[in-house]
Amino acid sequence: MRRFASLVAVILLALSIAAPGAAAAPIANTAFSNTWARTDRPVSTGAVSRTWMWGPTADSPALQEPYAESPGGQREVQYFDKSRMEITHPNGDPNSIWYVTNGLLAEELITGRMQLGDTTFHQYAPAQVNVAGDLNDPNGPTYASFNGLMGNVAIPSGWTITQTVNRAGQVGNEPSPPGVPVTALDVGAPTHHNVASVFWTLMTSAGPVAQDGRVDGGPLFQNPFYATGYPLTEAYWTTVLVGGVSKQVLVQVFERRVLTFTPTNPPGWQIEAGNVGLHYYQWRYVQLGLTPALAPNPPQNPPSPAAISDVMTRTVEVGNATEHFTPAAPLAVSDGQGGVLTAIVGTRFPTADGYGQLVFFWHDQSFLGWDSSTESFAISRLTSPSPGVFAVTYVHYATTDPLCCPSLSPVTVTYTWNGTALQAGGTPPSPTGVHVQLTP
Repeated sequence: MRRFASLVAVILLALSIAAPGAAAAPIANTAFSNTWARTDRPVSTGAVSRTWMWGPTADSPALQEPYAESPGGQREVQYFDKSRMEITHPNGDPNSIWYVTNGLLAEELITGRMQLGDTTFHQYAPAQVNVAGDLNDPNGPTYASFNGLMGNVAIPSGWTITQTVNRAGQVGNEPSPPGVPVTALDVGAPTHHNVASVFWTLMTSAGPVAQDGRVDGGPLFQNPFYATGYPLTEAYWTTVLVGGVSKQVLVQVFERRVLTFTPTNPPGWQIEAGNVGLHYYQWRYVQLGLTPALAPNPPQNPPSPAAISDVMTRTVEVGNATEHFTPAAPLAVSDGQGGVLTAIVGTRFPTADGYGQLVFFWHDQSFLGWDSSTESFAISRLTSPSPGVFAVTYVHYATTDPLCCPSLSPVTVTYTWNGTALQAGGTPPSPTGVHVQLTP
């Protein structure tokens, strides 16, 4: 379902700086931004008409929430209309689709079992929050309404879905549901529930998706269950108010999301991801009264432009002091310990072909060094997937490749702050053989 303006007041009560519908929050880091962009940038730009999987903007600043296996027992999260992004293991592989996860929010809402670690939970009552439609609808089903449905036997695969559910969790039958017939599909879920055919179509659909700065036709989800998790219930028809208007809607609760099918919606918006992120925030920070904690802001102590220029100018090729380096835009991030790390791609100058690059690193205002003492031909991407971590993607040439046409797959190397230095998680390809040095 679409965003509800009534939630503005709800979240203002819990955290005054997070106001959905009133003021968009910036997406907290590159990893979250890339995750959002894959599915939602094409929606934002009008390239496709389909449901938001996260929402047009973030709804909260970066927060810290308890999680036993994360560094310091806290992980960075950020809330969106549809879900919550999380980085549980900031030193993990930033290129993995599971580096950023979206929480098991729907499961927590339907069971009341809040997850605080891999095997750590706190039991509350299931959420008395409407699962779809208007939040003030007195008759629509809540997450608690679906609690007793998790143990129901799956509808046989191929059967048309006609069962209904009401706010009391009572199951009925609608022999003539609206729209085209929707069937149950056995997709092999370990939860032993089937998936409504319309939802499986979305979960296995192709783009357009945004990745590496371009929009193409790749799969919407690299794993069909990435966004939703496995189904916790069967799909049920129910009647809810949407903007005060009564509508019949097909609803299915998954581990991570709720999906809805509203046949009367415009094409492209008949299947939608529910506002689970907003529902969960209301439950956790308003109904339960827990206190949100802001993630630390990156400190503002990066090197000055003059200091950057000085180091770039004094970095020269061994044996050829006439060539130095010029900087691209700096990327400054928190080191996770109260300091700031800065990474800048420098390009050899003068150069006829634009090749010959290094990454320059600073901690606060101290120059740490380069990614390598040997130039790389080209660096295609510099990001910070989490505090204290940089990820550098290198164009990879074989020794006989022409400059136009690298034949090898790009190599991504992470550089992680250990409190005193940046530790490389691999070796950058350096086929140029051109060494550099820092002159006095």
